[in-house]
Parts: sequence; structure tokens; C-alpha cells
Amino acid sequence: MLLAVAAICFVSGCSEEKKAGESTTDEVDQFASSVQNSGGEGILLPSESVTKVLSDTWVVSGSDEIYVFEEDGTGAKDGGSFTFECGFDDEKNITLKIVMDDTKEESLYAISSDDTGYGIDLTSLDEGENLKLLPENLEFMENSDERVQGLLGTWSDGSGNQYTFEEDGKVTIESSDSETEGTFNAVADENGNLFFRLRVEGGSLEFEYKLSEDGNSVDLVSPGTDTIHTWTKE
Repeated sequence: MLLAVAAICFVSGCSEEKKAGESTTDEVDQFASSVQNSGGEGILLPSESVTKVLSDTWVVSGSDEIYVFEEDGTGAKDGGSFTFECGFDDEKNITLKIVMDDTKEESLYAISSDDTGYGIDLTSLDEGENLKLLPENLEFMENSDERVQGLLGTWSDGSGNQYTFEEDGKVTIESSDSETEGTFNAVADENGNLFFRLRVEGGSLEFEYKLSEDGNSVDLVSPGTDTIHTWTKE
């Protein structure tokens, strides 16, 4: 079966036009609460879901600045503490509002996924500086890295589907009746484990990967699962 690579990213609903609008977070959460109260137990409110994904330690690309976001809505920026809210506005932006504890300075951003699928782009909605946040615990590997070079080429999943990885970061997924184009990025975590994320229109999917010693097969595992997919080199 062709791997489902259209899992929707949490940031896919941002509008192209980035400007501040009136908050509709309460209305969105109230709607979700009504669904939850009608039997959808355990459902996170939309604003809580965004907060959960954001909660991590992030480095601002191109600087040494570090942001830490906690699930309780508190955080730190280079030693200074803040509170934050995630939500939505009437321009369909997924939003992040940060309020510094000491100065009460406020910053409002639209949140969107970056072009790797691992980072977050913060586009200022109040004439501030745009930021790109990258996870602190990941090493972003160039496709010329030998750890990525083994992925390049065409692979078969044994069901007639083929996946072609190119050095420019493009991926082509072919089945018997369709062809899908996308991109990929590879990273390593602090323990040396290797991952790549496939991105196609509408979403992305991540795998931990381990190449065989001869480079002719690769084992793939989706984080949080135990199922191993094995591809063979064409």
C-alpha cells in the first residue's frame, strides 16, 4: 500500500496574507468544546493543540537566541520569562502572542511550518521582526552528508510503489496509477538517530531510518510506532 504522506500539518491552515485581526480563538475553542461535550472525550481544544506542538526548546535561526515554550503557557527567552497564548484571528492566521513578564511588552505572530517541516516560521503581525525557530536538539543535515547520501536514488516498498530521492531535495512517489512530487529533509537527534520528513502538498510524514550495511535496503519507522517498513534499492 502506498504510504500516506498527506498527514495534515498543524500549521497548514494559515492564510497567505499575514496581518493582525480580531481574535476568534474563543469562538473556535467554544465550538470544539461543544463537540467535546457531546461525546468527544479527550479532544484537545484547537488552541491547546497548537500550544502542545509549540512546547519545546527552539533556537532562532542565524542567532544564539533561545526560546523555551512550556505547555502551561509560560516560557523563557534568553533568561527573560514570558507568558504566551496560541490561537486564531479573523484573518485565519494561527497566532502566537508573547507577553514579557518584566516589561509587559507584547509580540504577536502568525505561525506557519517552515520549508523543512521541522521548524516554525513566526511572521510578525505587529511590525516586529520575523523569526525562524528550529528545534534545539536536531542537527539539520545537508544532502551532501554521507548519512543522507545513502537515501538518494530509487526505492521500492515491495508493493509496486517507488520513491525517488534526489540530491536537490526533491522526492517523486510513484504508484501504479499516480505520481506525487514533494521534498524531503533529513535530521539527526542528539543520540545520532536519523530521520527524514517527506513533504507533499497538504502535509508531511516523518520516518526514522536505518540503512543496511550494503546500502541496498532501509528500515523505516514512524516515530511513536513499532511498525517497520523495509524498502529495497532499485
